[in-house]
Amino acid sequence: MAPPASELKAMTDAFEGIDRLAEGAPRTEGAPNFRRLPGFPLFGTGQTSVEGFEKCLEPVLKKYGDEKHIFWVNLRQEPVVYVNGKPYTARDPAKINFHLEINNPEECTELENNFAEEIRKRGEDFKYFKDQFGEHPEERATNEELTEKLAGVTTIGEIYAAIKDKVPKLEPIRIPMNQEKAPEEANFDQIVAMLKDTTASCPVIFNCQAGISRTTTAIVCGALVKELQLTRELDRMRGIVPDDILDALKKKKLGLPGIDIEVQEDRNAMQMGEFEVIKELLEAFPEAKVAKAQVDKLIDLAAPPPRGTGVENIRECIIESKMTFDVSSDDWQAYLKSKIMNNIERYFYLIVFAMYIREVGPKGFPQTFKQYMDDHSGLRTMIEEGRGKLEWERKIPDEKLSELKDLLSAPEFKANMPKIIKRIYELSWDMFGDLPRGHHKNNSMHKLASKTMIEILPQNLADFIETKCGALAGTPDFFDVIGQVSWYEPTA
Repeated sequence: MAPPASELKAMTDAFEGIDRLAEGAPRTEGAPNFRRLPGFPLFGTGQTSVEGFEKCLEPVLKKYGDEKHIFWVNLRQEPVVYVNGKPYTARDPAKINFHLEINNPEECTELENNFAEEIRKRGEDFKYFKDQFGEHPEERATNEELTEKLAGVTTIGEIYAAIKDKVPKLEPIRIPMNQEKAPEEANFDQIVAMLKDTTASCPVIFNCQAGISRTTTAIVCGALVKELQLTRELDRMRGIVPDDILDALKKKKLGLPGIDIEVQEDRNAMQMGEFEVIKELLEAFPEAKVAKAQVDKLIDLAAPPPRGTGVENIRECIIESKMTFDVSSDDWQAYLKSKIMNNIERYFYLIVFAMYIREVGPKGFPQTFKQYMDDHSGLRTMIEEGRGKLEWERKIPDEKLSELKDLLSAPEFKANMPKIIKRIYELSWDMFGDLPRGHHKNNSMHKLASKTMIEILPQNLADFIETKCGALAGTPDFFDVIGQVSWYEPTA
């Protein structure tokens, strides 16, 4: 439960490094990461400035001004207020680095209104904390309270109302999503409810804090519904437009890589989301193969160049986090493990949502996604039990270490060191052969080499290294251990 407004602290929404758009990509002042999903009336942005709202609407109105509705979807669980024209979030002072999590849109709006009034009551000196980029929540704030003169406080509701006076067709909606976790089943239903009775060209702008993770996820969900609508609209043209032209249009607009469009590139299996739980899903539900291809196509389209125009690949980020996990300290690994499992769950749910759209959508959505999941409750069990099925630690098999242990236990072990070093790196290379080349792979190999070197030390060398490098449980660096081993002299 959120603290009362009187206890909340303000934190800037924008942070250094928030801009993730590719170099040379068009940028919109006051709207971080504003972009369009190619071929779709779907847009994404970070939380805009007051002026940024209308700047985002300009290209939307220019291209889709004849549409009946323009939806602006706020994906934030956390309350946001505008002070001096810039967005700030309300934070619990006991957890200043973490967003508040409020699933009820009305409650979130009420707290925003109360917090805005509280800021006004606090006088002309507006105090706030500055957010900063950090993957781990503990790195996301300077924890130094700053002050500036208060010129004005505005709520999101007031901003929407002012824009609606100019653009009556604007329909603001709040669909609260958790920044760190997979969307709730209700979130998928809210997106369907918003779009199911609209046209394929009805535009939607999604926003979260930075316009990255939650926004990209919602864009992919929206695109799944849009593809269904486009299929319907093309099918209505049969008998008017020649079938071969319609089929060519469908292939161009809706074709799936690996199914009815050739896959142009060879990517790593983990980059393509072939996790154990996903393979279980494909085996249990044959229709999941087409659904996965559809989701993968849209994820790539919503990703950074060269495949898309976005700011994050929400499938490939899983393996990127896993490579970081492999070389991280234990406390950092705990956070990354949770993040990786949540992102696998998100990817799983996107595929299942695509299955739902393909099965239930053509019938007019007589069943909600939650009801679909109730009818297929085994899917919830599958992801709950399977989200952690990943090789969390790579270890060289014991049978391959026996020779190394013998070489290091020999009386003249120093003469064997070149062979030991070469063999450890060969084994480490083999263990990470599935990873793409780059610093993550190099760092992963180096850390495994360090662990392996510690593991094969005979007791006399292990005791000596511990006195020189500290506790072996902390895994001293490979080169530090090698250096100390070379200096070791047995006591008489």
